[in-house]
Amino acid sequence: MKPIHIDSTYGVVIHRNFTPLYVDEKYAQMFGFESIDDVMNLNSLFDIIDPKFHCAAQQAYNDVMSGKELPKVRSYVNQNVRGEIFSVLTVDHVIEWEGQPALQITVIDMSMIDQANEQILEQEQKYKDLIWHSLQGILVHRDFKPLMINPSFVDIIRAKSVAEVMALDNFMRIIPEHNHDNAKNRYQELISGKVTSTNSIVENIAFDGEVRYFHLFESVINWDGEPAVQSSMIDVTEKYNLERQIKYQASHDDLTGLLNRRAISEKITQETLGISCPSETCLLIDIDNFKLINDQFGHYAGDEVIKRFSKLCKTIVGDSGLVGRWGGEEFIVFLPQKDKEQAYTFAKRILQECKQEHYEFSGNKHTVTVSIGMSICSPKHCHIEALIQDADNNMYQAKQQGKNQIVMPE
Repeated sequence: MKPIHIDSTYGVVIHRNFTPLYVDEKYAQMFGFESIDDVMNLNSLFDIIDPKFHCAAQQAYNDVMSGKELPKVRSYVNQNVRGEIFSVLTVDHVIEWEGQPALQITVIDMSMIDQANEQILEQEQKYKDLIWHSLQGILVHRDFKPLMINPSFVDIIRAKSVAEVMALDNFMRIIPEHNHDNAKNRYQELISGKVTSTNSIVENIAFDGEVRYFHLFESVINWDGEPAVQSSMIDVTEKYNLERQIKYQASHDDLTGLLNRRAISEKITQETLGISCPSETCLLIDIDNFKLINDQFGHYAGDEVIKRFSKLCKTIVGDSGLVGRWGGEEFIVFLPQKDKEQAYTFAKRILQECKQEHYEFSGNKHTVTVSIGMSICSPKHCHIEALIQDADNNMYQAKQQGKNQIVMPE
């Protein structure tokens, strides 16, 4: 069994359906036990949980262990062995214990952290059902007016102090304008009871102006007798950017930055799914005598031609269509909502401007030509695979007829 990392600042218990499997000394002390064995001898941890919270605790356990709900921060009322009632903040973690799943709970005595909050915020006790955990930023707000924040929230949002954030009339300033409607809708769904919690990756603007990404967990709590939203945030910017980078690399050609064959095929299919393709055209382009360029001048020269030609195509097509590297020295251009004449205009410009590009290989200037096959969807019938195949056939015909030309559909 792998060793379990335990932060000694907090009490830790591991249980399976509230039968204790492991507790640390801090946990035993928190509940007034003289030893760890006294806790381990309990028939059930329900013995130290206020009966009013038994159903909620059981439901939370069932939801987390079944995967219906993600582990998160929760508030409970417990009692120590002397019968004294006190509130705790718990953080769930599903782990493997002796080959079977179990729930590890990190428990924080809220009464101790309440005192720390009073010193930081210099205000009356306001932390009833929720207190922060040092690894997460926690915010309580009502209609985006902050009611309570913890120091971790200040850190991850890169503010100077708790007071600076609490002074905001509305913290919409940290939410990009294009996400305002989503944030408001999410808030209304929570307050109205339409949803009980949310779990999402959100984009925020830190106080230093940098765009950061956070894993956001939200739920409704009672605050001063009225509902408010509790938000727990973890900064996942580096992970998010890495995933975006990996996704980009998986869908783009390394040399040119164009969409690769798989990505452009998926994109074309998605955009035309369930509909016909009236007036959509495709250009399949092959660089003439490319193997000769590689053989005579080396692969560096070939790469230079590929990169410059891809840039030329992107510049000419712009926002009018999609450009991708189809493979090797072949490129594809997909032009939605362009008729035969309009597509021919694009193809002709590519053909002509390509011939005007000058390359210097082995001290001599060279030009490169291309062969272009064009195809067009019939207003009555269109099939993406057929569209591409027709363009490929016409490109092959352009090669057979002497290269450096465009072959259009009949």
